[in-house]
Amino acid sequence: MTGLIVNASEAPDLTSVNDLLDDPQYKGRVEIVSEMREVVPLFMKGAGIDPESATKQDWLDTIDRLEQARDAGQIRRITGNDYAKDLATGDAAAVVGWAADAYQLQADNPDLEWVMPDEGCILWWDNWVIPTGAPNPTAAYEWIRYTDEPKNQAQISAWTASITPVEGVQPILEKTAPDLAKSELIFPSADYTAKCSPSLSPPGSKQDEQEVEKAWSALTVG
Repeated sequence: MTGLIVNASEAPDLTSVNDLLDDPQYKGRVEIVSEMREVVPLFMKGAGIDPESATKQDWLDTIDRLEQARDAGQIRRITGNDYAKDLATGDAAAVVGWAADAYQLQADNPDLEWVMPDEGCILWWDNWVIPTGAPNPTAAYEWIRYTDEPKNQAQISAWTASITPVEGVQPILEKTAPDLAKSELIFPSADYTAKCSPSLSPPGSKQDEQEVEKAWSALTVG
């Protein structure tokens, strides 16, 4: 899940992605991950736009809004997942980040909390990929099957603090890591994610997508 990670001692009332861009008390203390397909839909939701029916212009307008916030000094930086140190030092009061990071960061600093945005989060996933021409695809399939065995997936989930697609993991974690088994960040209910949207690519042709990606690149590199 992509949403908000806040330093509760610095931003106890922050609950909306709009607060990041509009509230002057957070000026220069906001950071955003550089994943276009998660971040832009999240801020479109903040503007009342359904990402699943958004136009190319909606994407470009949202990127422009972020650019204005960056140029005004509201956004401190657009980064990878190295925002943890800035949250810990107080250089950042809030970030657009990942739920799994929030869970792990809280172990070292209880003030760092995951906040489900008022507008809902962005749901995303990673895929296994076996390249065409791989020398031993049979071994690759066996490895994937191995990781999908609940007892092995439970270890992976405990390590990453990420949502698992494998059934049967939660009962194992109830015995080995009960805090993880109870967490909505690892096993979110349908109600918890009811307002969330999937990670998306810009609509339209390949040329349209490239136009949006060019605008995003200008924002993140500039």
